[in-house]
Amino acid sequence: MADMETEKQQETASSAQPEKPAKKRMSLATRKKLKYGGIATAITCVVTAVVIGANVLVSNVMEKYPLKLDLTENGMYEISDDSVNYLHDLGQDVNFTVLMSESNFQTSGTTMKMVSELLERYTQYSDKIHLSYVDPSTNPDVVNTYQQNYSGTLQEGDIIVSDANDDSKMRVVNMNSLFSYDQQKLMAARYYGQGTVQDAITGFSGEQNLTAALMYVTDANPIKVGFIQTANESPIYNANYHYYGASMFASTLAKNGYDVQGIDLYKDELDPAVYDVLVLPAPVNDLTATAIDSISAFLYNDGEYNRNLIYIADFTQGDTPKLDELLSTWGIEVTKNLALEGDSKAAQQVTLAIGNASVPLATIANEDYAAGMANASLPIVAPLCRPINLLWESQTGGITSALLQTSETVYLNEMGQKTENADTTPAGTQTVAAMTTRAEMIDNVKHQSNIMVLGSMMLLDSNVMQDASYNNAPYFINALNLMTGKDTGLVIAEKQLTAQTLSMSTSEMHGAMFAVYFIPAIVVCAGVIVILRRRNK
Repeated sequence: MADMETEKQQETASSAQPEKPAKKRMSLATRKKLKYGGIATAITCVVTAVVIGANVLVSNVMEKYPLKLDLTENGMYEISDDSVNYLHDLGQDVNFTVLMSESNFQTSGTTMKMVSELLERYTQYSDKIHLSYVDPSTNPDVVNTYQQNYSGTLQEGDIIVSDANDDSKMRVVNMNSLFSYDQQKLMAARYYGQGTVQDAITGFSGEQNLTAALMYVTDANPIKVGFIQTANESPIYNANYHYYGASMFASTLAKNGYDVQGIDLYKDELDPAVYDVLVLPAPVNDLTATAIDSISAFLYNDGEYNRNLIYIADFTQGDTPKLDELLSTWGIEVTKNLALEGDSKAAQQVTLAIGNASVPLATIANEDYAAGMANASLPIVAPLCRPINLLWESQTGGITSALLQTSETVYLNEMGQKTENADTTPAGTQTVAAMTTRAEMIDNVKHQSNIMVLGSMMLLDSNVMQDASYNNAPYFINALNLMTGKDTGLVIAEKQLTAQTLSMSTSEMHGAMFAVYFIPAIVVCAGVIVILRRRNK
């Protein structure tokens, strides 16, 4: 009985205790929402991490490698293969120091931005190039260090290219020298307030200048040119006609790695120990006997030879009997006529600094002096050239050869005479540029000096030399490189800024469309799908 009562009490106590509620189970719909929500969150986190990682990676790679796509028609922000190859072979460290803060330099207009992009290219193609920006106002000591080795005055915006191990071996690239200008628009902007200087810019020669400076500081023995600009402090040439042409020629030489220094014919010494080349540009008056002797001594170089002269004749010259006699001893005669094109179909219409003209074309007579030209098919124009006679083809110790010649349809008109009554009978092919050489064998080694004679300063007209559609500039640089034995010469074409357009190939267009439209569209669609699924699940 007692056992039965005990069981009853236990049952009563048990029944008195409240029942535990059953565990609530999550609905299927809720579980699905959490599942897809988690997946979406995970995908978002992964995509975000990938995007951030890709941006970091691309940013780091972009600092080292040129991944920017230059879609301008003539590669305005790219550098030529010649410069790239030179950079790849660079064996010494070079500093590019910009005298301006980086932020100001990159935000001072489109022209400065172009230069900034170009500077980056040099660092991307060679780890030997070290680019830095120095604010002159906050870093005067740096500027003063460079100023000690520079004869001019350093200005804000100048780019100093220097040997990283020897600051004294440097070249200063001025911002204005990086661009070429329409001279009429430039004068109108500067003197009459019509338009702006930027409106007058026609070409960008940044690569020319920077690569030339780079070649100079890395060349153990740069070729030095004494450019005879004055005679007793007056322009040696007719400045009304040839100031820009002479300046352009000197600038072109400097842009192609030559160390050019302006000199006075009568006040500076024509020292063969200092200069490798002299340039004598169309002296209006005859030279003195002393000047003739100095030029002869320069070329003779105490019997060592290996010196060069560029003489440029012109229609603006008077009688020069002493200079003519010197040339004759080297087998050259410059006539008193002008070679004019008599066949209108063979003439070339060209815009010169002095105006528009119909001029003869010149053909290359000696292919050796055209070696290295990027496009030998482009025309060479020969405005108002004085024909050159070769007095002997070869003789003991010397040889003469034609460099450029006209067509057979040119006629001759005497200098200073009007063309209305000229005899237009074709005079046959005329030589308008020539080379003459004297050589000696010294210890079984050939030593030679050369004179390059041009028939007109107009061959070096500033407009023509800047125009990439003519071969005048590339030809004369190539000829000079061969004459001087300069084996590191790079003829880099100026990039024209007029009529710039965006030009892409079909493949580039498809790639750009994919990057600009297709990828963003995929991202947007993926986002919409995720949102819709999260709402419906």
